Amino acid sequence: MSARHGPGRRSAAGFSLVELMIALSVMGLVAAAVFSTFFRSQKVGQTMATTVNLRQGARGACQLLERELRMAGSGWRRLAVYRYDGGVQDSVFGVNFGCGEPAACDSINLIGGWTAVTTLRTATGASLGTSLEVASASGFAVGDLIVLTDGAAAHQLQVTSVTASPAVLGIASSSTRNPPTGTTLNGWPSTGYGAGSQVYRTTSVSYLMDSTSFAKPSLVRRELGGAPQLVAYDVSRFQVLYRMQDGTQTRAPSDIAMVDEVVPMIWTTQATPGHATATDSVWAVVRPRTF
Repeated sequence: MSARHGPGRRSAAGFSLVELMIALSVMGLVAAAVFSTFFRSQKVGQTMATTVNLRQGARGACQLLERELRMAGSGWRRLAVYRYDGGVQDSVFGVNFGCGEPAACDSINLIGGWTAVTTLRTATGASLGTSLEVASASGFAVGDLIVLTDGAAAHQLQVTSVTASPAVLGIASSSTRNPPTGTTLNGWPSTGYGAGSQVYRTTSVSYLMDSTSFAKPSLVRRELGGAPQLVAYDVSRFQVLYRMQDGTQTRAPSDIAMVDEVVPMIWTTQATPGHATATDSVWAVVRPRTF
């Protein structure tokens, strides 16, 4: 007796070659779409992470600069600080600008007495001596730059020796930043600095672009005589605007006494393949407390 096939029974034959090719094609398209979405999402995530890192670095640098800007000129406000350096006399301020070409980057130098302060115990003469008798030498060390001021004049000198008791700061001419004994400096009070005049240990820092020390152009902070400290990596531009008391803005003020606010700006640029280059900036508006 021959076997019968029931009405619902199918042949045991498998998929045809055409069906397999169609299935593989569909699976390939689905896999390509999934991987494309994955890599696109990964690239977007990396771009966002880079953007966040750049902005955080620029914001941190701007906050550091803002803090030191607020303290610039501490102790002598807008006074010109006269100094002597290797036989040359000049003057500086709490905020000193350095302007580049119109499209280039700026630099800024800040000087402030925010670390240690004392007063003169005895008056100086009409010309410079070899030492300053002070109320306390605590916080001062050999090599420190100091500013001596009575509120009407200010001079920068360098400490060559420190004596604790009695408290004396040596300012001998062994330092090229101190003139020979008996020299009369520009702006030195005709009767000298009186007892009670302030003596500030000063910090001098500069912010500027550095395109050689790191793999990418960066904003660095440099203390006088020290190595550059990285404060913002991969920076495309650093510029400083000065808002004047008459409402105008400039990158090169002719009179520091007319500056009302300082506006540091840090620019970053991110190039993403297939997209337009994105430019971002972080900035602050600062009025030094002494202005």
